[in-house]
Amino acid sequence: MGLDFRTDPETLREIADDPAALSTRIDTLAALDLEELPDARSEYATLLRIAGRLDEAVLEAELTLAAADMSGDLRRMVRAQLLVGHARQWRGEWDQADTMFHRAEKLALYLKDDRLVAAAAHHSGRSFYDQGKHVEAALRFRLALEIDQRIGSPKLGAVREAFEAAMGKL
Repeated sequence: MGLDFRTDPETLREIADDPAALSTRIDTLAALDLEELPDARSEYATLLRIAGRLDEAVLEAELTLAAADMSGDLRRMVRAQLLVGHARQWRGEWDQADTMFHRAEKLALYLKDDRLVAAAAHHSGRSFYDQGKHVEAALRFRLALEIDQRIGSPKLGAVREAFEAAMGKL
């Protein structure tokens, strides 16, 4: 994406370090033909979510999922399910978010893709954390942490911070 985000240690949500650059990037992506650029649409949905434009973020995430479904690429479907779940989580639509994360994890398990299983567990943990379900969040983060340690994931630090945040709430 090229933009820098930090994670709020209290909410575990991304924060844009440069809101003007975020807005500029959103405008740049909006000018593209996103039907032909699935990665750009995914980035667009993510940036809309971080910018707080949640209705638009959910719409773009759902369009990303529809395109992934049409492509038949199962890994792309997992990533799109995580995208939809994350946007719905930020809107407080817990049941829909958790369903998406569960579906993503099941598909990732079917694919035997540990990186995607860990990502789904991490996203699920963040949703539980948002809901104040800190035990469930800690369990999901621990699963993601164990997988990420085993595979040497670059996301290990973020998952460790999330696990420690959840444990600190118990």
